[in-house]
Amino acid sequence: MRIVLGLVIVVLTACASTGPLADLAVGPNLPHQISNQGGGMEGHTPRGFAGSGTGLFAGDDLNPNFPPDDGIQIWLTFQLPFVLPAPEEAMLRSELLDPRGSPFTDLGTLLAEPIAYDSFDRENFDLAAIGEAVECVRPTAGSVECDVTEAVRSAIDDSAARVQFRLKFQTLTDGDGEPDLARFFRSDPNTNERGIFTLDLR
Repeated sequence: MRIVLGLVIVVLTACASTGPLADLAVGPNLPHQISNQGGGMEGHTPRGFAGSGTGLFAGDDLNPNFPPDDGIQIWLTFQLPFVLPAPEEAMLRSELLDPRGSPFTDLGTLLAEPIAYDSFDRENFDLAAIGEAVECVRPTAGSVECDVTEAVRSAIDDSAARVQFRLKFQTLTDGDGEPDLARFFRSDPNTNERGIFTLDLR
């Protein structure tokens, strides 16, 4: 019996140091990149009334029937690994920006704020943020990046399973009736896919 128990302990110890149990115990090393979840947990909503859609749009005047005094905001979800060290830097990025109109001129700065929701639906539009908004910048004409280090570190400290963000412009609308949109997509503006955004952790 002692021999059998000794073998079991040896086997478990070996698995924990080299196999799947080691991944659960240690988690990924930094730097590490996480893709947005895509699918049903993400999309856009108006900023002032209930409604939702699948595309990743921020700005105003989404279509001719959209109210001229309201705007659009993006909702993103990132699943966090089971165990992850707190990063020194966490950057929310996308290189799939395709502006329509002139949102960065007419609507000001794009903001990213941490948010928490269990499901994405039309009633989420006015949820209160759970942290401070940060300003996003455009390194190139087709990309954005936002320093979300504080929000990611807070989620990891709380052992959260995910971290979520809402992207919106500083100005609700410019009131001219013309679409000014920051759109993020690969081939179809109305299709939300995994990997359109990433969290780059260092």
